[in-house]
Amino acid sequence: MSTQDQVAEVWCELLELDTVAVDRDFFELGGHSMLAVQVLYRLTEVTGVELVLEDFFELGTVEEVAAELDRLRADRPAAEPVFEGEL
Repeated sequence: MSTQDQVAEVWCELLELDTVAVDRDFFELGGHSMLAVQVLYRLTEVTGVELVLEDFFELGTVEEVAAELDRLRADRPAAEPVFEGEL
């Protein structure tokens, strides 16, 4: 599942929508600050990437949020491999 699909799924779930266009603004769809906090929590659970609330407010659309999550994921340092005997 793509990051855009994951973001759209979370928005649909929390905004109680059947579908959401990737270019529609979260707040125009009925979102508000308290719901944004819930969205960020769910997105962290789903994607493993934590997005800052202030950034979410500036991004606004599924497309922009997904692109930022992908950018943050790519910028994370790779996990160090654990070899047998190191545990």
